[in-house]
Amino acid sequence: MPPDIALIESRALRRSVVHRVEALDKVKILTMLPDGTYVTTRMVADYFEVPESTINNLSQRHREELEANGLHILKGVEKSRFVKLNMSFTQVSGRGIAIYDRRAVLNVAMLLRDSAVARRVRAYLLDTEERVVHRPAGNPQPPSHGMPPGRRLGPGPHWDEWEVTSRDPAAEAWRQVIDGEIVPAPSAPDWAEGVDRRLDSMGRVVTALNHKVDDLSDDVREVRQDLRSLRSELRRPPRSPRSDTV
Repeated sequence: MPPDIALIESRALRRSVVHRVEALDKVKILTMLPDGTYVTTRMVADYFEVPESTINNLSQRHREELEANGLHILKGVEKSRFVKLNMSFTQVSGRGIAIYDRRAVLNVAMLLRDSAVARRVRAYLLDTEERVVHRPAGNPQPPSHGMPPGRRLGPGPHWDEWEVTSRDPAAEAWRQVIDGEIVPAPSAPDWAEGVDRRLDSMGRVVTALNHKVDDLSDDVREVRQDLRSLRSELRRPPRSPRSDTV
């Protein structure tokens, strides 16, 4: 089995196992925010039992790779809404907040040198890959989770991908395109680009709806203020009529 330093040194090797997020909870339970998807920098530091500054420094050095695997920096309105939904009892300082999904946390585990927890996660990943790749001939892989013969640690489908693509030729064709094994024909429909456009349109619609809800909240607030003013007027005693003196 290659030492865990191989994951730290090889981005290609990290890329080949970054989807195995189950390794995190196998080593230590990762507590998530209420949305069940993200954690903050402090939560990542607590998981790996290192100072928060260590995670900040690592994120700055490997920002591009981490952002490709699920690190997001929230600012402005996006940050305010996220904090309101997930961190209502936490004071958040600074202009932005970094949030990590499970892939990003696993990516941190493969880059963090001085953490016993990170070393255990890397050891688990490498042990799992070794069992898959070097399974003894007398103990073949079960058919439902089989790996194609001759696969090695690195590019190519893992057992969950292989189970799907072995049943669906279209899925296998897309896997070959994604892994760079074949070049798609120029006339092939750009399915991924179409999905991106739809997601982008959906994001714009959701943003517009959020603005409408905010405007509606302002209107409701103004109506309530008008009602309070009207009630105050109604509670005032009527003025007595003035009599003319001769």
